[in-house]
Amino acid sequence: MDFGDHTVVDSALLRGRGLTQRQIERLVANGHLHRVEQGLFTTRKPEGLLLLQALCHRRPNLVFTGRTALELRRDQPLTLPVQALVPRGRSSNSTPLLQLRRRKEPRFRQVRGLRLALPAVSVADADDLPDGELIAYLESEFAGHQGKRQLEAEVACMPRVPGRFRALVSRASIGADSEAERQVARALSARGLRVEQNVLLGGYYFDILLPTARVIVEIDGFRYHSAERRETFVRDRWKANYATRHGYRVLRYSGSCVRHHPEEIVAQVVAAVEGLAEELDTESTPVWEWHDILTGQPPVNAEMAQ
Repeated sequence: MDFGDHTVVDSALLRGRGLTQRQIERLVANGHLHRVEQGLFTTRKPEGLLLLQALCHRRPNLVFTGRTALELRRDQPLTLPVQALVPRGRSSNSTPLLQLRRRKEPRFRQVRGLRLALPAVSVADADDLPDGELIAYLESEFAGHQGKRQLEAEVACMPRVPGRFRALVSRASIGADSEAERQVARALSARGLRVEQNVLLGGYYFDILLPTARVIVEIDGFRYHSAERRETFVRDRWKANYATRHGYRVLRYSGSCVRHHPEEIVAQVVAAVEGLAEELDTESTPVWEWHDILTGQPPVNAEMAQ
């Protein structure tokens, strides 16, 4: 039987076409229909988007969250059961394919015709995913100048902020533009320092700020240096001058420094924050005598040097 453009069909539509229950069961047995749940079918195997569309057929208020929302945003295969929210007052009965939670007026964004919970909410609901995966997602989703502000806006929409989510955010490098920045920020946070990223000061964005000590850390990629133009050169000098003039100390490193000497970077930043007077080994010896790039060690990792 030709179902036209319908890839999701229910018993009412089938009976409207004159099919008996026995005929419907025969279509299922022959592989012409695939049962999703009682009285609901698809005309091909219910996987991926088609499965989600079928689940929404009787539940138009579904908002996918948790692992499912993250997989959809990353174009990954779906793990079953899929996870979703329904408004209070709606049935939250789960099925082998669908795990439901009630949530008062869940906020969402439309993605490929489906309602997905806000990214921060999805992370908070992803109870079954490991910390490392969720931290990586937070860092990717909330990167750049507006990352911190966007995250704060989404967290403000949560009726309750789970303790695990707070811990994930505290360990994540929110607002970074590159993996090199994230690596340095994580290392400084692990040393117990309060770290802010992509901070706006006087019209300029700075990569990393340690506010208590008024220390700024700037990470420049290899491509940045190789393509530095007059405009960039002038802008960054005045940017650093602004910070210095307003009482900040600016430490600058390249992506290759992060790739080859991350521990030395952290040691120097910590020394600046703690006001240590004693010189470090990297300070008592000229850089061309110990930096791998300047002593002819293997080339930098291109990805890290962004």
